[in-house]
Amino acid sequence: MPSTTTLLIDQLCLSPLNVRTYSPDAEDTAGLQASILADGLINPIAVHQMKGGKTKWGAIAGGRRYRAIKALIGNGDLPADYAVRVNVLDGLSDAELIEHSITENLIRRDLREHELYAGVARAAARGHGVEQIAKGIGQPDVGTVSRWLRLGRLAPPIFEAFRADRISLGQATAFAAVEDQDLQRVTFERLSPINPTNPTPADIRKAMKVGDVRAQRELAFVGADAYRSAGGRFDLDLFADAAEERGRIVDEGKLQQLVDDKIAIVRAEVRMTTARPDLRFVPDQPKDQWDNVDHQLSVNAKPRAEGGLELPDGDIVAHIAIDASGTPVVSYWWSSRKAKFGNEKPTAPSAAVPPTPAPPAENPFDAHHRVEATREGDGLTIDGMFAMSAVRKVVLRAALIDDAKDFGSVGLDYLVWAQARALLTTSYRQQRLGMRVIAGDGMVGVSHDALALAREHVAATEASRIAAQAVLTISQQPFFTDEDLETAFMAYRTTSPEMKLLTAATIAGFVMERSLATRDLKCPVHDLVASEAGIGTDNFRKYWMPTGDMLDMFPKAQRLAIAEPFVDAPTLAAWAKAKSADLTNGVLALLTRAGSRGLRWVHPLLRFSVPHVALPTDDREAA
Repeated sequence: MPSTTTLLIDQLCLSPLNVRTYSPDAEDTAGLQASILADGLINPIAVHQMKGGKTKWGAIAGGRRYRAIKALIGNGDLPADYAVRVNVLDGLSDAELIEHSITENLIRRDLREHELYAGVARAAARGHGVEQIAKGIGQPDVGTVSRWLRLGRLAPPIFEAFRADRISLGQATAFAAVEDQDLQRVTFERLSPINPTNPTPADIRKAMKVGDVRAQRELAFVGADAYRSAGGRFDLDLFADAAEERGRIVDEGKLQQLVDDKIAIVRAEVRMTTARPDLRFVPDQPKDQWDNVDHQLSVNAKPRAEGGLELPDGDIVAHIAIDASGTPVVSYWWSSRKAKFGNEKPTAPSAAVPPTPAPPAENPFDAHHRVEATREGDGLTIDGMFAMSAVRKVVLRAALIDDAKDFGSVGLDYLVWAQARALLTTSYRQQRLGMRVIAGDGMVGVSHDALALAREHVAATEASRIAAQAVLTISQQPFFTDEDLETAFMAYRTTSPEMKLLTAATIAGFVMERSLATRDLKCPVHDLVASEAGIGTDNFRKYWMPTGDMLDMFPKAQRLAIAEPFVDAPTLAAWAKAKSADLTNGVLALLTRAGSRGLRWVHPLLRFSVPHVALPTDDREAA
């Protein structure tokens, strides 16, 4: 039991074993000074005798009270001989004194997390085990103390970054997923320069191979007991929900040797089962020209009546994969297309196995869609459909650019959202985002004639001029012209918000996939983007005007249908007998002449519909 007595302020000092080290908290004593002046020192200061001096006592708990009284004496508010009440802790080891400091400060003002973790590590460094520390500070959960200790033992540069709030607790716990301080430090030095908000905890764990998927599968394949028996060690992630599954395999070489030995047994069994003693095994399944698994070369092994499996004659290879449960999965393949097809032309790849990520698995202008698109395209050819789609895109592109000029962020929001959805999921093509992955091709299946026709029609639009001017402006910026890429990147980092918005909107427009207002080619999210960017019937003509070349793409019947709402029946009947060129000129005049009712006309294939989207709240500003 501690003994209570009084000491003078000159007999006291701050104990180096006190866990409270955060200076702003420790020095904030104004309120405490007022309380001591009004009511005296309510709680005694816990002290211990300092080593090497019989007249000096260190404040192990109550450092702020010590500072407050010293400040009051220094200011003359208390006499120099003020009797400071203290509880003297006798017979305690350094580790016990640290635990006492932790216990008291846990219930007092703003003990910082890093102070707690460092205190637990200091107690452990002085000989106390985790269970002993937990008992000493009154923490019933030993696992919690184990995690505190792991954080307190972070590599010094990482702990200092955490103490200074340069990394978050989530990042700190990710580094603390392993005990190896050298690995922590090397990973920190490699990843920390990337960005102040990076790396993410997942990035950190991945870099240190914590919970590595391949290693976990291989461990399940050979067995954890076999790995341990071979001298293999684990470094468990104490902060994971399932530490055994999220641990790090320390001895990767031992694990790989065990895997190789067991795979050799599996190979021998497969050769015996297929009655092919010379069967070759390949490290990867055969790939197609886009580096995707070529499922056309897959072989279905048939069971033999006498037992085992039968493979077709020819150059067949086998591949062994290890699934999530650690089970070896054997598949059989033709070694090459030549081995399977010889000189025959293979059939087209199955739609059920689309190549990813390039070229796009669903090409809206491939043979599967051409008949349907032509039927819905008012008689247009495939090339004409592509040209109309290109015009619609450039209009939306220009609207995004104008929105950016007005400090809008529609292009930026669409770009970031669509790219995130495209790159971070596997089903983005089915979701019809209307934007290809920036690295993708996007022009697969489009003829040179279609591209040339599209360029002609796009060049005739005001939207194209707006887009070209934006590109010219961007291309003249230092972040675009500087040949030193590092300097160029920093120039972009420091460029104006307006220029960033303009750049983002321009990129968003250029990476959009083709879209058209037909059932098969329509992209609803483009309608929403157009609405947010301000494209409507009233201002569509700001970006596009019909031309004779555009009208000539349509059959005569369709040009008459365009004119019908704007002319009387006799005129329409006369135009039906007119030459094609005369009909085009007449319809074009209806659509472009000043004062004509056709000045607001937009072809249905180009129009953007008004989407019906429910916002998260009825208050648009709040949304």
